[in-house]
Amino acid sequence: MPIRYKIAEHVVGIIEALHKAGFETYLVGGAVRDLLLGLEPKDYDLSTAATPEEIRHLFGRRKVMIIGKRFRLAHYYHGHEIVEISTFRRKPDKLEPVITPGKKLVFHDNSYGTAYEDAFRRDFTINAIFYDPVKNQIVDHSGHGMADLEGGVVRMIGDPSERFIEDPVRILRALKLVAQYGFRINIETEKALLEKIPLIANVSHSRLSLELEKILKKTCSDKILKILYEYNFLSYFLPQVHLHWNTPECEDMLRLLELRNARVDNGIYRNSLSLSVATMAFPFVYAAMEKTDDAQLWKYYPRIEKDIRHIVLELFRPHCFPKRLIFSSVMAIQLQTALLRDKSQRRTSRNPRYQHALELQEILKQTGKITVPCAG
Repeated sequence: MPIRYKIAEHVVGIIEALHKAGFETYLVGGAVRDLLLGLEPKDYDLSTAATPEEIRHLFGRRKVMIIGKRFRLAHYYHGHEIVEISTFRRKPDKLEPVITPGKKLVFHDNSYGTAYEDAFRRDFTINAIFYDPVKNQIVDHSGHGMADLEGGVVRMIGDPSERFIEDPVRILRALKLVAQYGFRINIETEKALLEKIPLIANVSHSRLSLELEKILKKTCSDKILKILYEYNFLSYFLPQVHLHWNTPECEDMLRLLELRNARVDNGIYRNSLSLSVATMAFPFVYAAMEKTDDAQLWKYYPRIEKDIRHIVLELFRPHCFPKRLIFSSVMAIQLQTALLRDKSQRRTSRNPRYQHALELQEILKQTGKITVPCAG
């Protein structure tokens, strides 16, 4: 299975520099998987024998920042792009959990190892394929990665039950691979996954919120939500969405997400998290409006922003989004009637959230189903 896309020159340059300094280095993870599937990677991750401090010493403090406590990483800055560089890790003799104030489990894992040990520390075989673009060499330490990628199989490395217990977020990653690529889960992996789904409740809300943000930025977010519901993962991850799944609101939500995602894929829209949140929430706000007298929710009144915000927060509970993100999403919804009233859009276009509101209205019109009343 040949590499079909040229890797960015600056990424190859980083690998070459690490090689010259005596450090074994590979392109790893999703970038390799996508290249082998004939897709263009969204970003690049590297893994190396160099420690974060050695990486920073080699490239300088202006280029490299060390981040993380649970996993210490080096971020290499190339313009606005970040190349994430991790040090080869091995499985610690004993992975000690740290209990946070919220009684959620957090694990620290900074035990450095070899490339071989690092491959077996990774979650799935298709994510454990290494590629050296300098030597044009593919390394598949697990022995199953290339075959599983070709066969579209998600297979856990090691004992699936133990690995899901170690980190329940791996359950979510497996389901995302199924949705994004149309893969199937290996029988043993799927059996353990179904048994361990309740463990996701032990993961901190902040970490799961970051995972949700990643999903909403993907242009297959509608497909991911469907798979999460199919596996009953959604009841733990987004309980309000799960509760309303078989309703017209959820049907409209999925259709709107699908339209939003297609426009991002085609380069019509930029990939805005605020728009994605507003797109998901709009049908539920619309349903609340339908239940009020004279479409009260669409008329301006002192509490309108607070009421829309309440619906948005309830939908995504228990996740915690930044206040700025919630405000942008709420305004994109609230501005819908203003766009209809202001025919020239001169006044509305001065609002900082105008573009998000306009993009939301365009996909609402495309459905031909949801019509926002022009409230006076």
